[in-house]
Amino acid sequence: MNRPTRRAFLTALGASAALLGLPARATQAAGKSAISGRPLRFIGVYMPHGRAHELWQPRENFDIAYPGSTLAAFDDAAGHGRSFRDRLLVLDGIDLAAGIAVGTTGHDAPRAIFTGSGADGKNASIEQFLAFERGLGAETPHASLTLGVGNEQSDIGANVSYARGGTPIPKWIDPSRTFHELFGGVLGGAREEELARERRRGRSVLDAVRADLTRLRSAAPSSERPKLEQHAESLREIEKRLTFAPRACDAPGAPDPARFPKLRAYGGGEPYFDAITDLQIDLLARAMACDLTRFSTLFLGDLTRTGLVPDYPADVHGDVAHRYDAKRANHPGSPESWERLAQQNRYTHGKIARLLQRLDEASVLDDTVVYCSSDMGDPALHSSRSVPTLLIGDAGGAFKPGRYLDFRGERGNGVPNNRILVSICQAFGVPVERFGHSADSKIVTGALAELRG
Repeated sequence: MNRPTRRAFLTALGASAALLGLPARATQAAGKSAISGRPLRFIGVYMPHGRAHELWQPRENFDIAYPGSTLAAFDDAAGHGRSFRDRLLVLDGIDLAAGIAVGTTGHDAPRAIFTGSGADGKNASIEQFLAFERGLGAETPHASLTLGVGNEQSDIGANVSYARGGTPIPKWIDPSRTFHELFGGVLGGAREEELARERRRGRSVLDAVRADLTRLRSAAPSSERPKLEQHAESLREIEKRLTFAPRACDAPGAPDPARFPKLRAYGGGEPYFDAITDLQIDLLARAMACDLTRFSTLFLGDLTRTGLVPDYPADVHGDVAHRYDAKRANHPGSPESWERLAQQNRYTHGKIARLLQRLDEASVLDDTVVYCSSDMGDPALHSSRSVPTLLIGDAGGAFKPGRYLDFRGERGNGVPNNRILVSICQAFGVPVERFGHSADSKIVTGALAELRG
């Protein structure tokens, strides 16, 4: 690794100010499973392009493996080692209500999924809130991870992770970087002396930057001091990574960059997204198993220009998602359009099933909550009502999975996703009654009692 300069470090720190929030001391029970007493883990997954409701909705007796079902991968023991049907809560009628209230909908709505806030919100997303503000990530080298596929941008339509203050957190989209950041410090062996030198250099840069911040704090106007505090908090997170004790765990082999010579959407990376997605999922599961982190988000890509499905339109965004023709009262819809969108949904759900398989193989699935959602329900309408929502795991006995719950009202309105966020916090032993931001307190207040069964 090249010797870091102070300027390069400060530049990187501007992006890593994402890792904000001075950890509070958590209570003994917070973050632990009420059943096993082991640490709980959280993974938030963004699923692109809404869903074909006709082929997504479970049928009688919670049948998710009927012909054409987009959820069939979760009940595919042959393909994924076991069925995860008994771990799955399928939630219909979940609205991104805080975003809808201020016009943060459609392609801007990823902003609302894990924050429970529209563009006017300043609170952290749930994984950052739990990991940093409530201190539940303090025991691991990485308090939280923000991973993605194909798009490392932090604009409102391409980001689901936000630090306190509303700062978007950049994603890692290169599996080689993900591997190095996670496992470069736990491999030991021949590299241990080199790694020790790297940590010493890093600590010396931290000392210099901390001195710079101390001088700046005394001269800076009051309006800028919160930013300096955020930088100081980021320093503490980086310092933790440099000083943690190496852990004994089975690190994976390093990814072969030849498998993904290009990474970015609109930059030639699309044909490699399938391999990149698998690598990011496998590395994330191994990081959870090695207790390198307990909180993460994963921003999945779509099939546009990937060539993964024969005879599939190249432009999934325009020629598939936006041509979805849903079945409604007095309107039969277009089954052909359902199947086109269902192919995208099946691909995404298959990748999530792979994540569950890897977590199960690592013996950490029982203590992991996976919350999967999208920015739209009906993508042809850009509607952020009734977004496809999957909640996987029982959260240490807090939830009762293996069910389909329908919250759609007579006028098409459902329940705010904020209630899921409140419920997850409570399952982690964090006693909140509100999560997110809205001028309407009813949107952000209350848990979703039905999750308990």
